[in-house]
Amino acid sequence: MRDILRLYRGLRGMLTTHYPNFALGMPLGPTETPIFIYHDVTSEEFGADLQFLRRNGYRTLSLREFFERADGKGKPEKAVLITFDDARKTFYTEALPALRAFGARATLFAPTYWMMGEANSPETSRHDLFMSWMELRRALDSGLVDVQSHGSRHALVCVSNKLLGFATPAMLNRFDIYDWPMRHQGGGDVLGRPLLGTPVYDSSPLLSASNRYIESTAATHACVEMVAREGGDRFFSQKGWSQALRSIYERALGREPGRQLPKADFRSLVASEFEQSRDEFRRHLGYEPDTMAYPWKLGSPLSLELAARFGLKAVFGVALDYRRARSKRLPVRVFGRLKCDWLPTLPGDGRLGLTTVAARKLCGFSKTLHLAH
Repeated sequence: MRDILRLYRGLRGMLTTHYPNFALGMPLGPTETPIFIYHDVTSEEFGADLQFLRRNGYRTLSLREFFERADGKGKPEKAVLITFDDARKTFYTEALPALRAFGARATLFAPTYWMMGEANSPETSRHDLFMSWMELRRALDSGLVDVQSHGSRHALVCVSNKLLGFATPAMLNRFDIYDWPMRHQGGGDVLGRPLLGTPVYDSSPLLSASNRYIESTAATHACVEMVAREGGDRFFSQKGWSQALRSIYERALGREPGRQLPKADFRSLVASEFEQSRDEFRRHLGYEPDTMAYPWKLGSPLSLELAARFGLKAVFGVALDYRRARSKRLPVRVFGRLKCDWLPTLPGDGRLGLTTVAARKLCGFSKTLHLAH
């Protein structure tokens, strides 16, 4: 049932997304600069996109050139902005060599928490999925890459006591490291994949949420301990495991319920995303970021207010944010972006039609659905 609901949300998002005229088969506007988002890539796939751009006379812009063009100061030429979110290892091993081969530019948005290794080492990252600070510096030194902020934790937070289920072996294998909400544990917060049996609640991106629900530590411990005691993975092959886990969860919750984080503390938590990102950029790269791409979707009013307060001159969202980006009342400049699979709909030789790309996206929904939001 949850998969059906997630598919419904994905389809609804696709239908309510703003798509520029070129994605509908029309010409590109004379001052239009499409912005595309990439995450994980292979050199072959990304190289094919760069070849398409080269063959059709598109130039890839630096971030400075993009802003000049957005302000009406750029050259009248066909140009795009290529962006990468997350600073995953594949950017360094796959995308950067392709950029060098084509002499192309890209902007990389890095979540600083995941760049830090043991003792905040610049040579290692917190998880082998991500680049290290040293690799980020090498990307900068290539002269082809701008590195800016993707916040710090790239975190989801629980927003209510609505229980969606428990962490099972199948879910741990299926969902990405970012899909698991930040957990309150031992007086602090823990990110990444949880232990088997961990309760999973309704959640939202931290920078887009309006509140945070602090889950019951007692309920989490009771569920995790029960699964470990009953054989770990083997527990989930037993008949009635879900009912047994829910029963112990409810008993523990009765002893220690969850709670809402006070508003002042929540504001401090959101502000820490900007503080930590700024401080780590300054320490490892020698400058403060002035641009940020929001994880998942554009930030909340509080987050946008804090973005302006911390000196960001612009932020990037996604396709769902195009209409909101046009508002003159926002405290910071906002740009929407399209996922990279729309790039081949640009005018030119080898152009794909809307129906072809839409069909591919529908086929891929089952692989890209998020766990709890």
